[in-house]
Amino acid sequence: MGTFGIVVAAVAIGFFALMMGMQLVIRSRAEALKGTAVPELPGGIGKRIAASKHALVYFFSLQCGACRTITPRVRELGKSNPGVFAIDIMQDMGVAKALRVMATPSTIEIEAGKVVGYHIGLIPDEVMARFR
Repeated sequence: MGTFGIVVAAVAIGFFALMMGMQLVIRSRAEALKGTAVPELPGGIGKRIAASKHALVYFFSLQCGACRTITPRVRELGKSNPGVFAIDIMQDMGVAKALRVMATPSTIEIEAGKVVGYHIGLIPDEVMARFR
């Protein structure tokens, strides 16, 4: 392998390490939010979330590839359960900031005013089942 190959390999390894490190930070911060009180949420949707005894708050973005498969399922679930919210972070950044959303897709489960679950990526089937 020549010098160029070594440089390319080093850059690729550095990029991979950076991405993995970011994932670890995001997941550890999400885990730390479990059990905390939900802050005051802005806007009409914030009031609806706060009024729900048990809420599933799903954040997505149009640029997110994984969101394209999850969002329709969450929206369908929201049609039959008023405690399920699908929020485009570009349309409602205030709620996303208040709940410290760091990546999409992110799903926060709220019960009695506390964060009881914070999921990044796919929503576990058992969580979805609680809202059917």
